[in-house]
Amino acid sequence: MVDISVIIPTHNRAAMLKSLLGKLDAQRDGTPAFEILVVADGCEDDTSTMLASLRTRVPLRTLSLPGVGPALARNAGSQVASGRLLIFLDDDIEPGANFVAAHVAEHQRHPGGVVIGPYPPLPHVATDRFRLSAREWWTRHFERVSLPGHRFAFTDVLTGNLSLDAELFHAMGGLDPQFARAREDFEFGLRVIKKGVPIRFAPDAFGYHLEHQTMTLTGKMVRRHQEGRSDALMARKHPDIQRLLEIHRFAGRKGWKKRLRRIIATRAGSVLDPLVKAGPRVLQTLEKAGLRRLYEKVERQLNGYHYLRGAAEVLGEDWRLPPDPTASADEIEVLEINLDQGLEAAEAMLAERRPLAARIVNGTILVGDMCHQIGAEPWDARHLRPWLNRQAIRRYLPVALAEWQALPNNVPTRLSDLTLNFLNNPSFRAHTFEQHLQWMQAKLRSALDEKTSKS
Repeated sequence: MVDISVIIPTHNRAAMLKSLLGKLDAQRDGTPAFEILVVADGCEDDTSTMLASLRTRVPLRTLSLPGVGPALARNAGSQVASGRLLIFLDDDIEPGANFVAAHVAEHQRHPGGVVIGPYPPLPHVATDRFRLSAREWWTRHFERVSLPGHRFAFTDVLTGNLSLDAELFHAMGGLDPQFARAREDFEFGLRVIKKGVPIRFAPDAFGYHLEHQTMTLTGKMVRRHQEGRSDALMARKHPDIQRLLEIHRFAGRKGWKKRLRRIIATRAGSVLDPLVKAGPRVLQTLEKAGLRRLYEKVERQLNGYHYLRGAAEVLGEDWRLPPDPTASADEIEVLEINLDQGLEAAEAMLAERRPLAARIVNGTILVGDMCHQIGAEPWDARHLRPWLNRQAIRRYLPVALAEWQALPNNVPTRLSDLTLNFLNNPSFRAHTFEQHLQWMQAKLRSALDEKTSKS
């Protein structure tokens, strides 16, 4: 019996999975004992053969399912896992040597919450627009959530690298099987936030995302269809956050363009779907021709079409969504906190009360409002000092700099966000620098190989 289970749902990625398992098997000395549970979901390649022949030091178990999707695969894995701590890991992530230990350490420091680890793209040479766009999204996402005092929203909860107590996961009801192939993590994150469960970020629970091997233009279009379907389901299940979803721009809205797009998505799919399948090839042709603006326009239209086709599967002819209960709700209670008792006392009050909104004053002077944000976690002690730093930079520092620059013999000074982020978060920044270094090395090797082949 072990206290930690690493659960990996997989589908037809035998070679990638084998490499991942090798990284887990090579966790550094001193890592707490853990088991690996692979959920082979509808695998038709040699995944089963590879797993049967693989020998690892870490206990390895497998579970086979008939292709039910990642949400149900994770739920099934959690049901048979031995560990009291569950670590969910996607099959296209290569974990670092400190991966398991970092998750465990964060739970030891802050028991009872959800821990998210970063998995930015593996450094590699990429030139196509789709690849660069995908890499930028993943990199920016983890850079943002890594900032000190980041206030987590439901869209920050990704099950690709996430851990929590098995008891909490089961008490939450696991992942909702309605969201079989998209948004299952967002929906779970929303329930976590509504329940008041703390969310933490563990920068050292690091893994590289092999997105360049698994994400394609065609796959993105399929994903957009699934996201449209899941957003329609999300808006019905959680109408209080529907305004944050893309579907809200189309459902129940007036305007002939929106009505036309809904009609096309609902009624013209049998005619248009075969034509739209050529979309990825069209985009590749536009990119080769250097038609950047036309590429972007066609891509937006394709993304929107697939998204609405997915939503139409749920909404049918009636695109009206349930009324938003927050539209007529009473005003959110605002907790007033006075800094005249010291920062520690203010932090203690935030930790105890966990308000949705707070007003910060210093004596009789208003410092600012910590505003309510739909779909975001309540305010906590760890948010206060970073929030005060931002207030100082946004409101007070510009005034001070203006006064300072007005003095004789002074040169204007400009503070960069990069410098501030680096000082605030050296651990994640170190990973980013390492990523950039490896990318430069890969680019140099590629150039040398090309020069050698020509000579």
